[in-house]
Order: sequence, then structure tokens, then C-alpha cells
Amino acid sequence: HFLRKRDMIELKKINDIEDFKKLPEIQKSAWGFLDIDIEPHHLMTRVQKYGGLVQGLYFNDKLAGFTYALIGKWKDKYFIYSHMTGVHEKYQTQGFGFLLKKAQREEVLKMGYEIIRWNFDPLESMNAFFNIHRLGIISVEYENDIYGTGESGLHKGLPTDRLIATWNLNSDRVINKMKQKEPPIKENIPKENLENFTQETAYIEIPRDVRSLKETNINEAVQWRMKTRRLFESAFQKDYVVTDIVFSEDKKRIFYKLYNRLAIL
Repeated sequence: HFLRKRDMIELKKINDIEDFKKLPEIQKSAWGFLDIDIEPHHLMTRVQKYGGLVQGLYFNDKLAGFTYALIGKWKDKYFIYSHMTGVHEKYQTQGFGFLLKKAQREEVLKMGYEIIRWNFDPLESMNAFFNIHRLGIISVEYENDIYGTGESGLHKGLPTDRLIATWNLNSDRVINKMKQKEPPIKENIPKENLENFTQETAYIEIPRDVRSLKETNINEAVQWRMKTRRLFESAFQKDYVVTDIVFSEDKKRIFYKLYNRLAIL
């Protein structure tokens, strides 16, 4: 599906109950969920009314994607917790995910908040790249198996470990990311910085395609989960912060890039 000049894209709050009813179907399409993993649309209508935010992307008047966010409080500070950003499978790879997050950022700033947080699977390389390199989130927190092992799609087969994304909406980093799309970074990763948390910069490798790996070799996928869990926990205990996703020179390998916070202060 390629965009044409006459195609119409509109981003707005979802208010029509018929549109809310379409959100379970988009969840199934975006992530391969079964009914048990679906967020019910009834709750989303109440979240929209009482201070949260549910936005839709309409492509030629058809609902193609959505964001779903609630008010959160963490260490005495209020923020917006973004629980879902999903695009229907047939509209993926059009940049709609970025448009949804951009619209979410603008609306949340109008609501008076400066931080959006969400969780993502650290082994899902393209989602990690989007969150960190395209949107400019940072992460200093890792949680183990937050939902329990899931039944379907994105949640299936592995402990549901997550990195906690912090999107500082008014930071220079994020403002610059909103203005321009930066090309992927290729680096020659020094061996002494790989999985070594004694330098200013460190790297953690992840598989290129964990979804395929889960289908072909679940044991290897589990090994990646356990190894990266140990590495992220160790890094965060030693004051590292995740700041980018980079590729090897041949683009066959992918790494998180972390800086020691004490070294960059």
C-alpha cells in the first residue's frame, strides 16, 4: 500500500463509539493477539472521558491506527503512561506509528504534561530502534516478566521482560528528533566496550529478528532473554542509560548503546 497524493491522513481524538469498537481488531492485526490479550474498548471510552488520551489515525476516513494512554504517577510526579500504539497490519511501514506518537506528544504537552512513559520488549529490534533512535526515548529501568508469559502474538513464548521508556517531551534531544529523521548509525563496536560496564560507553547485542527466532529456535530466544536481562540489570545498577540503537558496519548485527550517567554529567 503506497501513499498517493490524494490520500488523506487525519489524526484526532477518538470519540465515536463505533470507532472504539474497531480497536480490538487493530490490536489483533498489529500484534497477532488472541481475545484474551485484547484491551477492551469499554475501558478506553472511560479513559478518554476521565483524563487519559485515545487518539486515532484515519487514512481516507478509515481508522488505521491508535494510541491509548492513561495518567500515571511515579515518585510524586504525574506523567502520561502510553499503554498502546498500534497500526493495522495493512497500513504498517508507512510511517503512521511516528505520526501517531508525534500527535500524542503534541496533545500531551497541551494537557500540561512533560513526560510520556511506556514499556517495550528489548529484544524487538525494530520497535527498539523506532523508540530510541526515531523518537528519542531514554531508558534506565528494566522489569522482569511484567505480564507473565503470554498466550499470543507479541507476548507468546518468552517471559515478558520490558525496558521502561521515558520520553522527555521538551528535551533538546526529542525536539531535534521530531524535526528530522536521522539515518541509522553504523559503528565498528570495540570488543572492550561490548557487554563491559567499566567504560564510559557500553553495548548490548540483541538478535536482528526475535520473532523468527521464536518460531525456529525457542531455546535460543530464551537464552537471549536471560542473557540480556542480566546485562541490562547490571548496566542500570552501574548508572548506565540507554541512548541509542546502532548497527554493525555490515548491518547484520544490532546493539543498544549505553552511556555511563556519571561520566556524562
